[in-house]
Amino acid sequence: MSDPYAGMADTYDIMVDWPARLARERPFFAELFREQRLERALDIGCATGHHARTFAELGAHVVGIDPSEPLLDTARALTAGDNPRFVAGGFADLPALTERFDFVSVLGNTLAHVRHARGLHTALRNIATVLAPGGLLCMQVLNYDRLLIENSRWLPLVSRRRDDRDYLFLREHRIVRGKAEFTLITLTGENGWQQHVERTTHLPLTQDTLRLALQRVGFTRIDCYGSFQRETYTPATSPNLVVLAQIL
Repeated sequence: MSDPYAGMADTYDIMVDWPARLARERPFFAELFREQRLERALDIGCATGHHARTFAELGAHVVGIDPSEPLLDTARALTAGDNPRFVAGGFADLPALTERFDFVSVLGNTLAHVRHARGLHTALRNIATVLAPGGLLCMQVLNYDRLLIENSRWLPLVSRRRDDRDYLFLREHRIVRGKAEFTLITLTGENGWQQHVERTTHLPLTQDTLRLALQRVGFTRIDCYGSFQRETYTPATSPNLVVLAQIL
C-alpha cells in the first residue's frame, strides 16, 4: 500500500499548530501519567513524534510507531537521545513488538485509517495484545456523529505562514456508503500557488461504533469525552471523540 503521507514530510508540522495543540492536551496527559503512574507508553501513528516526546517528558519510556518512513525521519531528527524510540509499522505490526505497555495512544484520527469494520476489530485486538494487564488505551478521532448529523464535508480551513511562504490546507471528508473519502489539498504560495493533493479512505468512527468494537475485543471500562478537557461528549457539537478504555 502506498504511503498517503509520503509527500507531507515537509508540511505536516506546518499544518498542525503543535505549540497550541500540546498546550491544550498536555494537562490531560500529565494528569493521567501522574495518577496512573504510567511508565511505558506506545504512541501508534506517531507521525513526527510530538506526542511521543511529550510522554517522554512526563517520565515514560516511549516507543512511537508509524508506517510513514518520511515522517519517522523527521521524528528522529527532532528527537535528542533514544527516548522516544521510533519504529516503522502499523496496526498489523503490533503483535511483533516484544514490549508491553501500560499506556497506548492512538491520536489524531489515526484509528479511522482502518477503512472497514474488519480492520477496526483487528486493530483493536492487536492493540490489546501490547497492553500490559490493566493498561490504559487513549484514542482520539473526529466527531463523525456530528459530521453525519450535519452532512458536513469541509473541515475548517487552516492557513499558515512559514519562511516567507503562505500555506493553505483544505480538508474534505465526503461520507459515501459508510466510508469517509478524505482529501487533503495543500496550497503553497511563493511566486504563485502550487497544489498538492492526497486522498485516502477512512472509517467513520461514531461513538456507538467504537464503543461496540471495544466491547467485542474485551474492553470493559470505556469513558468518552468531547475534548481533552474531559467535557461530556455531545454528538451534535463536540469537536472530537476522546476515549479512555481498559480491560479490567
